[in-house]
Amino acid sequence: MPAPSQGAVNTEVDLILARLSQEFVETASDQLDEIEERLDVLDSGQEMATNDLFDIQRNIHNIKGQGSTFGFPVIGRIAHLLEDYLENAGGVQRENIKDMRVFIDAMMGILSTGEHFQPHEVERLLRELPMGRPLAYSNQDVRGVDVLLVMPAGVQRKIVSQELLACGFQVNRAYSSLEALSTALDMVPDVVVINHDMTPFNGCELAKVFACIDKLKDTHIVLFTSHDRGDEHLMGLPENVSVVEKRANYAASLGKLLLKWGVFGDIAS
Repeated sequence: MPAPSQGAVNTEVDLILARLSQEFVETASDQLDEIEERLDVLDSGQEMATNDLFDIQRNIHNIKGQGSTFGFPVIGRIAHLLEDYLENAGGVQRENIKDMRVFIDAMMGILSTGEHFQPHEVERLLRELPMGRPLAYSNQDVRGVDVLLVMPAGVQRKIVSQELLACGFQVNRAYSSLEALSTALDMVPDVVVINHDMTPFNGCELAKVFACIDKLKDTHIVLFTSHDRGDEHLMGLPENVSVVEKRANYAASLGKLLLKWGVFGDIAS
C-alpha cells in the first residue's frame, strides 16, 4: 500500500485540529455556563459551597491552559487575567460578580464568533478588562499603570504583589519566562518586574530580550535579584534595565524607581 501523500497527511491533521478546536468551543462554553450558574447563586444572596468555588477556579484554569492549544490564545489570555483578577481581589466574592461577568462575556463572545484580532485590538481588549484589588492593602486610588510581575508562585510573589497593589497598580502575573514574553507582547505593560530565578531561562536573559523588543521600548524593566549590578551573573545586562536587590528594603528601592519614572502621577511631581 503506497504511503499517503504529504497533502493527504496535512489535510488529516487539519481535520483533527478543527475537531479539537470545536470540542474546545463546546467544552469551554459549558464551563463558562457553569460559572455563570454559580455566580447567579451567589448573586441571589445564597452562600456558595466550597466545592462550587473550587469548580469556578478549576474551569477558569482549564480554559486558560487549553485556549492557546486549541486555537484560542486570546481566550486563554483572558482566562489568565481573570485568575489574576481573583488573586488580586481575594477570590470569588459577591461584590466581584459584575467584574467577573465582564471576563466571561468577553470569552463567550469570542467563542461564538472566533478569534479574528489585530495585535492592537488584543492589547485594547485586555487593557479594558477589570482589575481586582483588595481595599485592605491601601487607600490609594487605582491608577492606570499595568505591571507585569514575572515570578514563580509562592510567598515572595504574594508579598511583592501586595506591595504593587497597595500602590494602586494593575498587577498581572506570568509564571515562566516564555509566558512572560507572550503576555508582554499582548499587553505592552508599563512596568515589568522580573525575578532572576525563572525558567526555562533566567530573569537576566529575559530582561535582555525585553530590552531589544521595539514594541516594549517604553516599558520600564526591573530585575529583582539577589546579585548586585556588577555580579558576573548579570553580565551584559542593558543599561535601561534597573536592578532591585532582594534585601529588607527592596520595597523602598522599587518605590524610588517608580517615583523616578513618574508612574505615580502627581505624587511624583
